[in-house]
Amino acid sequence: MCRPAQSARPRRGGLVLAVIGLLMGGLTTPAQAAGHVSTAALKFRDGHREAAIARRAELRQRLQSGLAVITSADRSQPNLYEGYTEDTENKDFVFLTGIYDADPPGHVLVINPRGERYQEVLYTDMAPAEATRLSGIEHVFPRARFLEHLSSALTDYRNLRITQQRFKEVASDYARGWAGKDKLLWVNYPRFDNLNEPMSPRLAFVDRVRAATSEVVVRDAGDVLDPMRMVLDPFARKNLDRAIAITGLGLQEGMKIAKPGLTTLQVMQSMDYLYRLHGATLGFLTGVSVASNLDGKLKWETHAEEEAARKGDARILPGGLVHFDTGAAMNHYSADIQRTVPADGTFTPEQRRVYQGVLDVQKAVIAAVKPGVTWQALQDIAMRELRKKGGWDESYTYGIGHFIGMEVHEHGDYVGPLQPGMVLAIEQGAVFDGTRVAFEDNVLVTKSGHEWLTRFIPIEIDEVEALRRKPLLLQPQALVDVLP
Repeated sequence: MCRPAQSARPRRGGLVLAVIGLLMGGLTTPAQAAGHVSTAALKFRDGHREAAIARRAELRQRLQSGLAVITSADRSQPNLYEGYTEDTENKDFVFLTGIYDADPPGHVLVINPRGERYQEVLYTDMAPAEATRLSGIEHVFPRARFLEHLSSALTDYRNLRITQQRFKEVASDYARGWAGKDKLLWVNYPRFDNLNEPMSPRLAFVDRVRAATSEVVVRDAGDVLDPMRMVLDPFARKNLDRAIAITGLGLQEGMKIAKPGLTTLQVMQSMDYLYRLHGATLGFLTGVSVASNLDGKLKWETHAEEEAARKGDARILPGGLVHFDTGAAMNHYSADIQRTVPADGTFTPEQRRVYQGVLDVQKAVIAAVKPGVTWQALQDIAMRELRKKGGWDESYTYGIGHFIGMEVHEHGDYVGPLQPGMVLAIEQGAVFDGTRVAFEDNVLVTKSGHEWLTRFIPIEIDEVEALRRKPLLLQPQALVDVLP
């Protein structure tokens, strides 16, 4: 996912598709859509309980000692980073439990690897039987009891009298699991924190624990959870594959619809409509922008600028190019795909030259994906090949890609080598004489190499031009013409 070029607003509307999109929830953000779950999304949640049980077992093995406190919470600070959605802070909890709803103050999951009986405990205000059904966690308590249990657990187990062990079973088991010189406390810290804004409640919780005892050593649970989320298990793959399939359907329709006379917003709304029609949400705001006659360099610096660009609307003109950056999401697992198409259906000779040049680089990078390769090595290939085109690397202002998973820009290790089971978004682009061409594809790292998951979406020049000749599922021009 990268930022589309800024575009001028049209002088007058005719945005019937936009109105239809609004009526269908077309401009709903991922967080706003959280309260409306499609039957398709519910269907694809089948198996999450079993996946969560296996994930918690793996987490206990990775931790080995200490207590992990995984809090479900919406982001407490208003700023967002890149593609992260407003429910970013809840996804570690969803990953480990299969419980998607987290109204404030949310739920607390405690993992106690060295405990005898209470190795995993859920604190929540939802009905215990429902919490157990969704998560497979046997021990469920009211959320208000979390601090009570943790307070008693701070006492060294050897100092607990027999009576205390009998009447404070949970806290005693935590204390047993916490035995040792240092009491390790793994906390899912806020992914991004702005020191200029009020402190996150989770950080205040950590301060309270530290004030109670000098023995507690606090660590970021993300150090353990990120490597787990980077390698997709079968449940994650099922949902991501569905998100990619839906994105491919909507994107190809947008690639056919984008014609002179329509606006970029109308094209975007038609794609988002198809995503929701098939039960998906948006992994991020869909971007559709004109990609011809660009004046000046593209400057991509802040999330605010990216949002502003995606909210822009421009009239598609004859002879130009249209750029797409989009990704539907299924149960938080988001695709991330980019394509560029000619507004008139066929590329001009100059557009073909730039298009083919960037496509050659994209294919070279994808061909290099395999276990053991690093992100930096892929970046070096892209920069080298773009430079050979005549300095095109100077207009390539973003990195070669990112992990995708529960976030469209998934958390992970961008320094270490790639591993089988990781899914990457490989993104590529260049601007030459005001013409912009960019691609982004989703690629699975396999044991012996890679699988190009989004190859079914037309990308070769002849494939794109052939797609433009196929009939539309939607007829936006006819809808626009209904009104005077």
